[in-house]
Amino acid sequence: MNHRTVNRIVLVMVDDDEDDCLLVEAALYEAYLKCDFHCVKDGLDMLDYLNRRGSFTEPDSSPRPDLILLDLNLPAMSGREVLQKLKTDQRFRSIPIIVLTTSINEEDIAFSYDMGANTYIIKEPSFAGLLSAIKVVKEYWLETATLPPREEFASRKKDREN
Repeated sequence: MNHRTVNRIVLVMVDDDEDDCLLVEAALYEAYLKCDFHCVKDGLDMLDYLNRRGSFTEPDSSPRPDLILLDLNLPAMSGREVLQKLKTDQRFRSIPIIVLTTSINEEDIAFSYDMGANTYIIKEPSFAGLLSAIKVVKEYWLETATLPPREEFASRKKDREN
């Protein structure tokens, strides 16, 4: 059992399609994955969320994610750019990122893994397919793997501020 099952998992989804966010939230519920779920609409919002800027200044509204679900096709800043920024930033590179996208392009898959994505999942068009993928994410990332501690983020932030 993962140490996070005692504390609620914080899962942030980056997707500009509100329906996809609602479907993932429903799939999380169906998979009995109790988590603190947040959905942000684009890459710029994800960076604001992590850096607690703009509408995400309150720590309670933007807790450090345990997992990020990232779409590649986003407005303003693509998921590719977000992935690259997060995996090259010492403060955020330990957060597992699961690319959840409709792209079956081999270049996108290779690029995502080259940039440090932890998993690449192609969005299924059906709810049953999405639910199946969410169950696999739950089983692996939340019941088998050990996630990095959130405290690491807080202590690193304090070190930078001093």
